[in-house]
Amino acid sequence: MISRRHFVTLTGASGAAALAGCTDSSGGGGGDGSDGSDGSDGSDGTGGSGVVDTTLVGATNNGVPTNMHVNPMATQNYDWIAGNHLFERFAAYNFTTQEFELAGLSDWSFDGTTVTLTLRDDLAWDTGDDVTAGDVITQFKLMQKTGATLWDYVESVEQGDDDKTVVLNLSDPTNPQIIKHTLANGDLRIHAYQPVYEKFLDQEASAVQQFKWEEDIHGNGPFSFESKSDQGWTLRRNENFHAADNVNYNTYELLTRTDNTALQQGLLGGELDVVSSLFTPPTIVANFPDRVEEVQLPAKWGYGAIFNHDDEDFGKRKVRQAIAHVINRQQVADNSGPRTKTPAPKVTGIPPEDQETWLGDDLDSFEGYGPNASNTEKAASLLREAGYTKSDGTWQDGDGNALGGSYITPAGWTDWTTATNTVVDQLNSFGFDFEINSLPQGDYFGAYIESNFTMGAFYWLPGGARSSFPYFPLRWQMKIPDIDGGHNFPEGEHTVPAMDGSGEMTLDPLEEITSVATSQDEAAVEETVKRVAWHHNQNIPVLSLVAKVDQSWLTDAEWNVAGEDDPARGVKWPSHWLPKQGKLGAKQ
Repeated sequence: MISRRHFVTLTGASGAAALAGCTDSSGGGGGDGSDGSDGSDGSDGTGGSGVVDTTLVGATNNGVPTNMHVNPMATQNYDWIAGNHLFERFAAYNFTTQEFELAGLSDWSFDGTTVTLTLRDDLAWDTGDDVTAGDVITQFKLMQKTGATLWDYVESVEQGDDDKTVVLNLSDPTNPQIIKHTLANGDLRIHAYQPVYEKFLDQEASAVQQFKWEEDIHGNGPFSFESKSDQGWTLRRNENFHAADNVNYNTYELLTRTDNTALQQGLLGGELDVVSSLFTPPTIVANFPDRVEEVQLPAKWGYGAIFNHDDEDFGKRKVRQAIAHVINRQQVADNSGPRTKTPAPKVTGIPPEDQETWLGDDLDSFEGYGPNASNTEKAASLLREAGYTKSDGTWQDGDGNALGGSYITPAGWTDWTTATNTVVDQLNSFGFDFEINSLPQGDYFGAYIESNFTMGAFYWLPGGARSSFPYFPLRWQMKIPDIDGGHNFPEGEHTVPAMDGSGEMTLDPLEEITSVATSQDEAAVEETVKRVAWHHNQNIPVLSLVAKVDQSWLTDAEWNVAGEDDPARGVKWPSHWLPKQGKLGAKQ
C-alpha cells in the first residue's frame, strides 16, 4: 500500500489534496556582542547529511498560492509562511530562554551611535552566491522608503570593513534592546536579493510595495522555491543553506487550506505534519491523536477592531468611545476561545500582562470601558453628545442615516468569526446597524490598505516579544505598517482629558513615543509610555479587545521532533525554526 507521504512525493500537493478529500520578542540577551546561538548549532541528531526522499507537509491559509507572492515589502497577498521558509532571519527571540538567538548574523555589536552587524560567512543565496552587505544595505534603504520602524533611530547605513559587515549609524544612542527586537521581529527576513531589488532604490516606495515577486525567486533559507499552484507551494531543500546538514528531507509542501477547520481536519486525519499557527478549541484538541503535539507560545497579539479615522462617523472620538463601552470584552473572549484568550483589562495599546508593569498605580485611572459588561447608558450619552439620535431602535445621524455599515472580518479564521459575530451582535443590539463582510485574506488586507472600510476586525498588537516593550505597540497602533497606515490615524497633536482629571493635555503621541527609542532616561521613558498609553485609552486609534496564546502544531509519527523540554521549541514558529536546528527531521 502506498503511504500518504510517498504519494505526496510522487504527485505533489494536488495529489495530497485529492487523497485527503479536502478543498481547502522582551529579551534577555545582554552585552554588546553576540548573545545568542548562531542558529545552526545544537543538533540532536534528528537531522544530518543523509537526506531522505520524503516530504514534510505543512499548510498555508494565507490564500491560493497562484494569487500570492513572496515579496515581504508588498503586504497585500504576501504569503509569510512560504517566505519564512525561503529567507533566513537576522535573529530570533526565544520565549523559553528569554534570550535572542542569532541566525543570519554571526554577531551584532553596539557602541554609542554605531551598530555593527556581521553576516555569517556561510550565508548564501540558493544560487551559491554570498549574501553580502550590499544585499542587506539595499533592503535597509528600501525599508527607509517604506517607513519601517528601524529608521526611527537609524540615520544612515553603510558597508563596514568587508562585504559581510553592515554598519548602522544612529541619530542618537539607542537602547540596544530596541534594535535587537526590531531585527529579531518574527517575520523580518533577509530577502533583498540585489539583482531583483536594486532597481527599486531609485523609485517611489509604492513601486516595491506593489512588486509581486513570483519569478526568478531566490532565497537564502533552508528551502528554495520550486513551484506553486492552486493546491499549494512546493519547496525544495536548499543545498546552499548554511545549516543544510540539519535538514534531512528533500521537500516541503505547503498545502492550500482556506480555514481553521480544514487545518484541524488535516492534523486529525494525518494529512498534515505541521501547522505554523492554528487556533484549536478544547473539544478538537481532546480528539487529536497522540502523534499531534501542541506548542503554546506567548502571542502578544489578539482580536481587536480598527476604524477608518477619515470616516465622518468613526473618525469621531466619542463614537469610538461609545463602541468601546458597548462591547463586552469578556464575552468576546469566552465565546471565541476561553482556553487561549483573555480580555484586555484596559484599552491602552499595551498587552494585558504588561499593563500593570508599565502603568503601575496609574492603571486604575485609565478608562476601563467595562471589560465584562456593556455600558449602554454611557455609550448612549456619548452618541447624543456627538449629535446622534435613536429612532426605531437605531442610532442615526442628523440626516437620518443609520450609524453602522460594513464590518470587515477575515474569512476562515474561525475564532475571529465567532468574535466578530459576538461584537456585531452586541453593537446591533445597542442600536448600531452593522452587517458582517467576511473577506478572503488578500481582499481583507486590501480593503484596509486602500482605506475601503469604516470599521472592522483587526489585531491590535504587532505580535511577538517586541510587543512587551510599549514603544512598539503604541507606535504600531498609529502607523500600522501591515496595512500601510490605511486606517488614516492623523499625525500631529491631539488633545485629551488630563491624566489627573483636571483640564486637558495636548501631546503629539507619535513624536513622544518615537523619542523613547533614543532616550537614556528610564524615568522619562516610563512617563512617556504612560502619557501615550493614556492618549490611546482616550482617543482609541485601535480598539484593544482580546489577547491570546499562540498554538503551534507538530507531529511525531514520522518525524523526530525536539522534546517538550527542549528550549528550541520556544522560537516562533517551531515548524519554521526546528528544521534549521536539526530538531525536526525525517525518521530513517
